[in-house]
Amino acid sequence: MEANRPEPVDLTKFVPGEKKFDVLAELGNPVASAQDGPNACDIYKLYTHGPQGIGKGAIAAGEIVADVFTLGLAEVIFTPVEAATKNSKHTVVFCYDQDNKLLSVKESETAVDH
Repeated sequence: MEANRPEPVDLTKFVPGEKKFDVLAELGNPVASAQDGPNACDIYKLYTHGPQGIGKGAIAAGEIVADVFTLGLAEVIFTPVEAATKNSKHTVVFCYDQDNKLLSVKESETAVDH
């Protein structure tokens, strides 16, 4: 299961002044758009927390080793634990000025259903 977890989006790579086109190229189409005064905002549901790259690979490798040494019995423990700790999507709002330059990125603290 670990190998199939979605990669979280690193929100720190989106900086004020970035072009809206570049954000869209990275994230795709938003789930909704809204106006915040004179500013246009795009709303996304994104995975923003969880292990990435090397960490995810190390967990998956550890599970494989545990499966080999326990003849697969480790899955009895790992599967429910992974299901309980699965990544959740968060609402993330990207707002742009009139020139389509990124003004702000705001992430909700609460996870949303898929």
